Amino acid sequence: MIWVIGGTSDANKIVEKLLISDRKILVSTTTTYGSQLAQKKGVTVIQKQLNKDEMQHLIMDYAISKIIDASHPFAQVVSENAIEVCQNNNIPYVRFERKVKHYPDALYYQSYEEMVSALKQSKGDILLTIGSKNVGLFSDINDRIVARVLPVQESILLCENAGLKAHQILAMKGRVTTDTNIALIKEYGIQHLVTKDSGEAGGMEEKMDAAKACNIKVHILGRPKVNYPKIIQDIEAFG
Repeated sequence: MIWVIGGTSDANKIVEKLLISDRKILVSTTTTYGSQLAQKKGVTVIQKQLNKDEMQHLIMDYAISKIIDASHPFAQVVSENAIEVCQNNNIPYVRFERKVKHYPDALYYQSYEEMVSALKQSKGDILLTIGSKNVGLFSDINDRIVARVLPVQESILLCENAGLKAHQILAMKGRVTTDTNIALIKEYGIQHLVTKDSGEAGGMEEKMDAAKACNIKVHILGRPKVNYPKIIQDIEAFG
């Protein structure tokens, strides 16, 4: 059985490619939303944040012959654990990595702490498009924050726990168009857009185009450094 570490649109596309070849697939996700998207005929879905020991048990229980890691570019611990258990069990590991594009007009950071420190020195309201997990790291500038997150209960609760009020939470599904980004920037008087380097699938082009059209600053968290043993950047290669 092939294990696809999922929870992303990339993972779902890879699974569709693999199913054409009538392969047995297991998909792991960490969220209810990701689990719902992964549901397909012939696919076993597990929804859980797996630690290293649990990954090891999964390999044994399901006789995993290969791991395809299509987790989010910022799921560093997941990827590092998957690489280690593959090495320990002598099974192939393949990383699907979204292509990286550098935006010369953007400001780049290697940590949220560095980013928050810079934003503290700025003026104007901030649109966070980083998901809900790390919204709490921006608590020192909460009064300037508007967060765009998935329209699911766990995301809303994380924002509320971080101290955001209802008018500061934009619950919207995933990737949005340039025009929608522009409309949100104008509606909320945004001067700074915060995002992660999540690639084309993460809506980077639409965000950058909207920021340029509105003449606002873009702040990008750079991807973590992971020593992947094998990388594939073309989903078609999994067919």
